[in-house]
Amino acid sequence: MIRGFFSLFIIFYLFACTNIEFVLKDDLLSNRLNNETFITYDKKNNEMFSQELLSYLGNNEKGEFILDTKLEETKENRLVKKNQVAEKVDYKITVEYKVFHLTRDCQIYNQKIISKFSFVPKSFGYNFGTDRSFEKLYKGAIKKNIINFINSLPANNSCIK
Repeated sequence: MIRGFFSLFIIFYLFACTNIEFVLKDDLLSNRLNNETFITYDKKNNEMFSQELLSYLGNNEKGEFILDTKLEETKENRLVKKNQVAEKVDYKITVEYKVFHLTRDCQIYNQKIISKFSFVPKSFGYNFGTDRSFEKLYKGAIKKNIINFINSLPANNSCIK
């Protein structure tokens, strides 16, 4: 009885696992951009964004793709005291990504991706803890934006009309 149940379980397990698709495929565009992309920046792009983008994709001037980025940052004071000190600040980071294929001479991807975060300053003037907290939030929003860009890339590299 136990042997019959065990063999039935093994047979069921083998048939259930036959249609497994591996998540990482070599033909995905996001995998093809790694170290095959020349990255151009807008003059307004900050250094932290540029460093994170380079760490994810690399920069190859003789690559197959060109990635053009344009970063816009907006800051809005949400809660303001009577003495005009901001208690809560909302940041919105918008990055426009454009990917061009060199050999086909066409645009593959064009999209704006938005990341948001809120920051609560803790004191007036300079505060090391507040600055480090802001830097961590800002870097996290940039990483999230880049990851959303990589995840939204199309599986094929057909040209946009």
